[in-house]
Amino acid sequence: MQRSILALLFALASFAPRAEPLDLKSSDGHVVFLLSTNADGHLLYSVTVGGRLRIEPSRLGVIVDNIDLGTGVALGETFAQRFGVGPAGAVAKTPEIFPWRGNKTTATNLCEAYEIHLRTGADFAWRLEVRVFNDGVGFRYRVLGDGTRRIQGESTSWQLPKTSKVWFQTSAGAAAYEGAYQSSRADEIRLEEQVQNKKRPVHLGPPVTVEFPDGGFGLISEAALYNYSGMSLKPEGDARLRAAFQDDRNGWSHDGPILSPWRVIVLSRDLDGLVNSDLIPALCDPPDPQLFPEGMNAAWLKPGKAPCTWMVYGNDGAQWHRQKWFVDLAAATGCEYLLVDAGWRSERWGWLKDGGDLWGRAAELCRYAAERNVGIVLWHAYPEGRDDSPGLTTVEAREELFRNCQKAGVKGVKIDFFNSESKATIEAYEDLLRRAAKYQLLVNFHGAHKPTGEPRTWPNEITREGIREQEYVLWDTLPLAHYGALPFTRMAVGHADFLPGYLQRRFLKNTTPIFQMASVIVFSSPFLCWPDNPEAYLNSPLLQFVRAVPVTWDETRVLPGSIIGDTVIMGRRKGSEWYVAVLNCRSEARTLELDLSFLNLDGQEMTLYRDGAERAACQIEANVKPPANGGFLSTCEQVAASLLTLARPRPSPGGSRSQFSKNPLFRQCKLLLHMQQKFVTSVVGANPTAVLCFH
Repeated sequence: MQRSILALLFALASFAPRAEPLDLKSSDGHVVFLLSTNADGHLLYSVTVGGRLRIEPSRLGVIVDNIDLGTGVALGETFAQRFGVGPAGAVAKTPEIFPWRGNKTTATNLCEAYEIHLRTGADFAWRLEVRVFNDGVGFRYRVLGDGTRRIQGESTSWQLPKTSKVWFQTSAGAAAYEGAYQSSRADEIRLEEQVQNKKRPVHLGPPVTVEFPDGGFGLISEAALYNYSGMSLKPEGDARLRAAFQDDRNGWSHDGPILSPWRVIVLSRDLDGLVNSDLIPALCDPPDPQLFPEGMNAAWLKPGKAPCTWMVYGNDGAQWHRQKWFVDLAAATGCEYLLVDAGWRSERWGWLKDGGDLWGRAAELCRYAAERNVGIVLWHAYPEGRDDSPGLTTVEAREELFRNCQKAGVKGVKIDFFNSESKATIEAYEDLLRRAAKYQLLVNFHGAHKPTGEPRTWPNEITREGIREQEYVLWDTLPLAHYGALPFTRMAVGHADFLPGYLQRRFLKNTTPIFQMASVIVFSSPFLCWPDNPEAYLNSPLLQFVRAVPVTWDETRVLPGSIIGDTVIMGRRKGSEWYVAVLNCRSEARTLELDLSFLNLDGQEMTLYRDGAERAACQIEANVKPPANGGFLSTCEQVAASLLTLARPRPSPGGSRSQFSKNPLFRQCKLLLHMQQKFVTSVVGANPTAVLCFH
């Protein structure tokens, strides 16, 4: 999609430090990006929301050939241009609506965009591009010129209010963003940490989420990370964070004009606005119409669920003799795909047994799966030197893999073990996506960095890791606070392969079966991998939920009562079905009141799923009716969780709501409630009465 550009020219004085800040405002005037220089001529910015300071004066600048372009900078003898995004000839306040996948089906780009021309010394002409949205800002650096230059990082910083509470994890770069989220006061974030008896500087892996002392939330990350090194945030003390590049510590070479990723600050008065922000994808380019003529809605870009062979048996799950068994169970549990994970390319797991041909076996499996409406996704390593797969570090290897996948009928690939966000690795990500799109293959990246809006430009990226997910449950326990933080930190910037949904007792650790099913709603992904043995789902009373639960949504709401790291109350809608999940991430009992009036649940009846007396068991209560006053009260003694199902009748042909019925085709709305130990939950609807429905 071409963006039209409307330019309003602001005449500036000749090159000189600017005495008054340049105010760059959002369409509604609520968010203001203030640009200025200090007494030393260093370029500064700050951000306010409704007059409240959110980012205090902080430095801007990119360091090129040992020169910090933000130092000794002058504005003037040029024009700052203000851009609006919309159809040709429209005013700036006309939004761009584009397809999206995950929390919602469409996203909105509505911003005021500015380009400020600057000069550093006599040699460097460069530009600062700023987009000011009604819920935050994005800015990036554009440096003109040709030839090869050396980028040594940035002086970009974020000065936070000192008493803000910051949520972060410290495993960026080679650690693949797999740290557990924790919190600290902004001015008390430690500068060093102990790892394997050694001290190392702390680097925060974005996104970082901020709770401001006077209310409201912020999120710091980056968008449109291409042809550049990935950014982490280095705390410098006194509530200041600075851009750092761990995987290119000594800088990197760059040919031609320099264009940095967007530095992003999302701002919201509540957690619902934070989770529903479109700012990051709005800063990314639309897909190439040559590769994606139908955009994100192409038929081959099909979301779905899949068993994962490695999560069940490790590399032994890739044994050839198991694969059709896996396909049969994938079909029986309502999965669209089977992920054949690590091991299949090695002779040890039987694909070459009895003279078998590797890709001939792959084609045989794809044919068998297609007859059962199941697609095959194959794992592959990225680095060289592993014993379970060759690497994909060369163009020739990528082309060979993707060509063979297409010929065999494979639907997608999972590419693993990048463990870096160096400029060279970032370029490899994009090349893999481009080449996979040519062969109409979905891509799931593992051992990956944070998402920065990639599915906007490359909709064949169906999910990625870059998160401490439930693979860790195989050998460890995830802190409850980590579950409670993720929806408002890592999950707020893009899809994640979290592997929710364990059922077997040995994997539940500090959770319960219904906590796990609620996690399927909260940690939803367009490609959702079930972590447990498929037979555990097939033999569970939760099988119908497993078969029916969506993986993409039309609408997502974060409900009042949600607290980062403590309580998650999230509603998601698919068609006329609402699923409302509640995670209590404390270890003690509590009482929670939910106001579900926004669901407009006129005519409802509930099915309540509870954890049973045995830890891995589940009880089901049908035909639970709210009292006449519209309330619902559930008291659970010594029970860890419950699942509440509410049915929504379909509209009658005349458009009004149908009367009460037992028709099993009626749609549903599900409420999953997890409370540790004993809890009482009060659900208040809009005078809901009606009908029990099952899929």
